[in-house]
Amino acid sequence: MASMHNSAVGRILAIRRKSIRSVAMLFCAVAACSSAAAAQPSPWRTLSNEDGIHLEARRVAGERFDELRVSTSLKVSPDAVADFLLGKYLDARNKNIRRRFIQRGPEVAVWADVLRTPVADRCYSMRFERQDLADGAVRVKFASLDEAGTGAAPDCVALRSRGEWLMTPSAGGTRLVYASLTDIGGNTPVFMAKGPLTSAAVSSVRKVVAGASGLALPRGLGD
Repeated sequence: MASMHNSAVGRILAIRRKSIRSVAMLFCAVAACSSAAAAQPSPWRTLSNEDGIHLEARRVAGERFDELRVSTSLKVSPDAVADFLLGKYLDARNKNIRRRFIQRGPEVAVWADVLRTPVADRCYSMRFERQDLADGAVRVKFASLDEAGTGAAPDCVALRSRGEWLMTPSAGGTRLVYASLTDIGGNTPVFMAKGPLTSAAVSSVRKVVAGASGLALPRGLGD
C-alpha cells in the first residue's frame, strides 16, 4: 500500500511540475510578444495632405520626436531623383549651414555640417548611401554619424537623424517617399520643435521634386 501511495504522489507531483513549467513557458511567450509589440512603432497618422504632398507622423518607442514620412509623385525616373540627391541637392547653398565633404561619390557621400540656429548651433556628420533595388526602385539611406560636425564650437549641440529616400517607378514617373527621424538635441521642448521639423521635411521634398525635375525652387525654399 505504501508503495502504491508513494507512486501516486510521485505522479501527482510530476503532473504539477509539468503544469507549472507549461504556465511559465506560456507566460514567457506572452511577455516576449508583449515586449515585441511595445517595441513596434505606432501606426502612421496623417498630418496634412495638400498639393499632392502627404505628410504623416508616428511615435517610436524610446524617441523624443516623431518619425516623419512625406510622399508625393514626380515625372522623372528614380535614377534621376537619386542622382540629384547625391549631386546638386548636397551642393545647394544655405546661408545657415557650413558644410565640409569628407567623402563624395555617386553611391556614397559623407559630410559634416554646422547649422546655425537662433538658440544654439547644431553639429552633425551625415552619410548618404545609394542602393539599387529590384524593378528599378532606388533607395538612398541616410544616418548621422557619431562624431559631430567638424570645425564646430565646443558648445555646439549634437543633432542626430536617420531615414531614407525611396524612389519607386510609377506609370507617370516616380513615387517618392521620404522618411526621417530627427532629434535636434539640447533642451528644446518637443512641442516647440514639432512645427520646424515638419516644415523642414516638407521643404526638403519640395526641393527634391523641383530640383530633380529641372524646375526653379518654389518661393521661400532657397534656404
